[in-house]
Amino acid sequence: MPLERPRAEQRKWWIIGTLGVALLTAFCIWFGIQWTSNTVTANQHSFKVLADDRIQVSWDVIPSDKNKPVTCTLIALNDRRDVLGSKSVSLKPSPYDSTTYTDVVRTTSRAVSGTVKECHYTGEKARGE
Repeated sequence: MPLERPRAEQRKWWIIGTLGVALLTAFCIWFGIQWTSNTVTANQHSFKVLADDRIQVSWDVIPSDKNKPVTCTLIALNDRRDVLGSKSVSLKPSPYDSTTYTDVVRTTSRAVSGTVKECHYTGEKARGE
């Protein structure tokens, strides 16, 4: 059984509705691509307390653009999650999909944890700023 054709006054709303759905879909696809492209992912690898005033942090960096330098911020925390020290680390472009880095953060007192707070392309603002 074939479907009835919409009446002329309804046809206008079907066209407007179809165009609206198509535009909204295109916007969602564009937004998703923009949000995920040109990003740097940083994953905590490990940390090691070296002394009362130093902690070593290791992390992986996964850039979407391997030709850009990256800047990462490392932080050292106490048991109340207060920041005891931080360090900004500039990294050269790497030809690899993922690269592990290790650096030492100086602290004001003994830290119990060290982590990478965020990474972004050098000269660009971090996503949360």
